[in-house]
Amino acid sequence: MENFSPAISVIVPVYNAEKYLPACLESILNQTFTDFELLVVDDCSTDSSYVVAENYLERFGGRLKIISLPENTGSGAVPRNVGLDLSQGKYVYFMDADDFLLDTALEIFCDYAETFQAEVIYTERGFNCVEDIFSQNLVESFWNPPKFASERPTLYTDDLAARVEKFLNLAVGMPPWEKFFRRNFLVDNDIKFPAMRISEDIVWTFKIICTAKKILRVPTPLYVHRTNKISMTGRKRTPQDEIKFWLNPMINGIDCLNEFMNGFEIFNRADDLRLRVLNFFAKIQLDFMAGAFKALERHEVYKIFVDEISKRNGNHSALIAYLLLMTNFYRSELTK
Repeated sequence: MENFSPAISVIVPVYNAEKYLPACLESILNQTFTDFELLVVDDCSTDSSYVVAENYLERFGGRLKIISLPENTGSGAVPRNVGLDLSQGKYVYFMDADDFLLDTALEIFCDYAETFQAEVIYTERGFNCVEDIFSQNLVESFWNPPKFASERPTLYTDDLAARVEKFLNLAVGMPPWEKFFRRNFLVDNDIKFPAMRISEDIVWTFKIICTAKKILRVPTPLYVHRTNKISMTGRKRTPQDEIKFWLNPMINGIDCLNEFMNGFEIFNRADDLRLRVLNFFAKIQLDFMAGAFKALERHEVYKIFVDEISKRNGNHSALIAYLLLMTNFYRSELTK
């Protein structure tokens, strides 16, 4: 379709999802709202995911585009960024290839966005299902602690400090599929996923919270998330590799967050708030390293940190300062 300007661009990164991709694509085909394009970005799958998507080309009637990346990137970050760059919709929605939507999801998202003129729609609730259930026995869930949930559509406060407090208290979720966007908000503010293997959605969500003028929280459950997927976080690794795995996003994420916060007066005049943001992010990575800390000698952990940080170009002053401040906090873990 030439000069096709859809209302919504749905972006689905795919890697070895042949088992679940049909249910995902069927749920998009079944939408009551049809003015959309679908961009499937294949991250060099080694199964038949690409072929599965190809088999749907005719059924989508020109609304499906399949993009194959030249090499595997290791996470959903780059595929989502590629999809955003190629998208043409007024709005953008990111899905996971092994999840699916309720039939009215895109229609309701679009109605909310148009009615409230919001840049971001944040869904506080959704459905969870186990791996082998596709549409029955769904369990409605709060994405975040119920005490933060609203009973009706509610606009976020304009107070940036209050927004950051909500972020730090897990009152807003990190996964991309919890959010629906006005595309020009993401593009004009250059909000892309950092090229990290994991935790990239935390950095990305923080940028959204700080940048968006209008964020609408809604209680409507529209998305079905599979809860027992095999993930990168659950893979077995040696203690050394476990530290390296989580240190990678910690280095990239702290530097990325620190650079981003430099553009906001509130973080430049309030170092305590800046440190709390860095601590929130890094503690997630450090908590996942705790078991490895216990399995290794302190000097072994030290050497891994030095070797990994020294491999990287650039000034990691924010990371170094953070590690110095947090050394005492985690000293007990290192010596157990």
